[in-house]
Amino acid sequence: MHISVKSANQIVKEISNIVKQHVNMMDSKGYIIASTDPSRVGNFHKGAKKIIDDNLNEFYVTPETETYSTRAGINLPITINEKVIGVIGITGEYDKVINYGQIVKKMTEILVRESYFREQERLDKKIESRFLEEWILGQGLEFDQAFKDRGSALKIDITIPRRAMVMRIQGFQQLSITSDGQKLIEKIEKSIRRYILEEPGNVYLRLTTKQICLVTPRSDSEINTLAQKLIKYIKNSFNINIYIGIDNYILGTVDVKKAYLKANKASHACIARNDYIVLYKDINMEIFMAEIPTTIKEEYLYKIFPDCSFEKMRSWIIILEAYFYSEGSISKAAEKLFMHKNTLQYKLIKLKECTGYDVRLPSNSAVFYIAILFFHDVRKNLAFLDN
Repeated sequence: MHISVKSANQIVKEISNIVKQHVNMMDSKGYIIASTDPSRVGNFHKGAKKIIDDNLNEFYVTPETETYSTRAGINLPITINEKVIGVIGITGEYDKVINYGQIVKKMTEILVRESYFREQERLDKKIESRFLEEWILGQGLEFDQAFKDRGSALKIDITIPRRAMVMRIQGFQQLSITSDGQKLIEKIEKSIRRYILEEPGNVYLRLTTKQICLVTPRSDSEINTLAQKLIKYIKNSFNINIYIGIDNYILGTVDVKKAYLKANKASHACIARNDYIVLYKDINMEIFMAEIPTTIKEEYLYKIFPDCSFEKMRSWIIILEAYFYSEGSISKAAEKLFMHKNTLQYKLIKLKECTGYDVRLPSNSAVFYIAILFFHDVRKNLAFLDN
């Protein structure tokens, strides 16, 4: 068993807070790898080396024999599975430190074990994540038996049909720029992982800006219910909304890359439509949204709405959304916007004067529908640029 420097520093800090003395930790070769006195890190400790070589239960360095690198104090072996993997040292007079020396030894061994298991768990998750990335984002169905065996070793059966869900946290960019926001994102991600993995056969993969969940086959209504429950759970727990895009494989598929790509496009449609759940079968123009660069979307919007500030453009978008939501009914759109229908007619005329396009004409309506999709995708950039 190996003690990492990170773990050693954490253990030294915890032990020092308890005993109120300088504490050092030496590795299996006798070198100080962590200390409450940073200047000693990297120094060779003769007392620690003697404990290791001679298999001693303790070694006390007297004030008369101390050196620059080896100070007066008690040194005790860290023994795991009957093997000495390091030494813990407490600086101080013998009578003061020997009384709690054995307690410190046992505490250190417990902390080392806990740290080791945490490290192993972290490495296991890293190995699992690499496998899942290779599987979901890799070469589709081009996997040999060796790859399937790797999955089996990780208790992941890649031959089981699954459906894909891609989840995105609303306001992710704003949250990610602060340490508190990053901690909140981590908590949300852990909660989603725990929620999804409660059901046997499900798979979870965290990427930088999104999360991929592969779930056992179920109907559109059933997977929609799952998504609604998850959204409600995260909202109640953290007061944060999440977007969920879902593939179109009702019976599931073993080609999880295709399922992921469709769910990913549906997740982009969520943002564009400002809907929390979108199924791939329900999207149309959003299919190509992810392929269009942000700069092109911004250029398109400024071309359609020339000389418009962000707020003015946003006010036009709100009107257009109400108009499309009402299927072109002026009365219904006006009611949704809390204005008189004559007022709405007047605004649509002003919109035509501003843009050169009349949303009431079928030949012009697509121009504005695309503008709505683009606006929701890049509105944060536009708001920033406008300031």
